[in-house]
Amino acid sequence: MSRFLSGKILTVCLIGAAIAIVVLTVFKIPITNLAYFIFLLACPLLHLFMMKDHGHKDGKSRNKKVCH
Repeated sequence: MSRFLSGKILTVCLIGAAIAIVVLTVFKIPITNLAYFIFLLACPLLHLFMMKDHGHKDGKSRNKKVCH
């Protein structure tokens, strides 16, 4: 939990919440439109976060033989 509170994830979440509040109050955009764009952006962003460690940069995983 402390990693979440001190990391970049907290900063991104706070910035996102601030942008959502500004969009809803200043620009008077309906919440349904905001929710639509959040869900639209969530898919590619989640794919980026989930696939970030699949690059196998350590080199150890390339030499392992996997039997299926």
